[in-house]
Amino acid sequence: MQEGTPIIIKKKKAHGHAHHGGAWKVAYADFVTAMMAFFMVMWIMGMDQPTREVIAGYFKDPLGFEKNTPKHTVNIMKSTGALVTTPGKGGADSAHRSELAAMRNLEEQVQQTIEKDAGLKKLEDHKAIQLELTPEGLQIELIENETNSELFFTIGSAEVRPQARTVLAKLAPLLQGTGRKMVVDGHTDARPLNRPGYDNFDLSHDRANAVRRLLIQGGCTDDRFLAVRGFAANELRHPEDPYHFSNRRVSILIPYAFNQGVADDLPAKVNKESIQGVFRFPKIKPDSPEIGSDH
Repeated sequence: MQEGTPIIIKKKKAHGHAHHGGAWKVAYADFVTAMMAFFMVMWIMGMDQPTREVIAGYFKDPLGFEKNTPKHTVNIMKSTGALVTTPGKGGADSAHRSELAAMRNLEEQVQQTIEKDAGLKKLEDHKAIQLELTPEGLQIELIENETNSELFFTIGSAEVRPQARTVLAKLAPLLQGTGRKMVVDGHTDARPLNRPGYDNFDLSHDRANAVRRLLIQGGCTDDRFLAVRGFAANELRHPEDPYHFSNRRVSILIPYAFNQGVADDLPAKVNKESIQGVFRFPKIKPDSPEIGSDH
């Protein structure tokens, strides 16, 4: 090399595993998020309008949605995967309003049936028959009376008294004519039974099932019943007085059409078994000595 010749140093950039930063991760995360949002939108668009309203209501107010969900229906917070709608506060669409109007009309029909019959009217005057529009639907309750502790059922058993047979025979054709589904619930007071191997769950369910059978004898078809349930003393009418006579009752619930999807979506086997008492809950007894079997 001659003196004075400049020295040239060449630096080559390494290829292969050079660090390129994390920008690609951000782009990939955005892509995955967009795809998830897309599929959620497509999933929701495939649902009917009431179900979309339920989902929207839950995301708008999760705590309020859970608090206001009807007590007898499965809601979006549960793990069953079933969704139901409830009558909204001020935001009900025309379908909800139409269903509410239809249920009020049904209540009037039942009321007129009672008013036209002297025997039924007497029972209503003594609050033994009560109608109520609840968040779940129209509820018809047969409630034991203070002056006659065996008005509808023999104390401590599911034997149906003649008065109850008469009432159900007159209500059955009307209930069948509505074309609507029904749920029959049995309730007792909190007095424990003095019958080994047979408790208030058994008694409340057997009474509800006896009502179902009498409604079928009166003209209702078996497919009109969504479920027959026994609650024992877990849903007292007067919780401040667990031994009150009015806690002993059987309720016939006619759910709103937008609340019937829960039972309709259950497998046929579960629906059939529900009539045999699968809807039972842990037994809860108050801390008090046994007081006969006045149920």
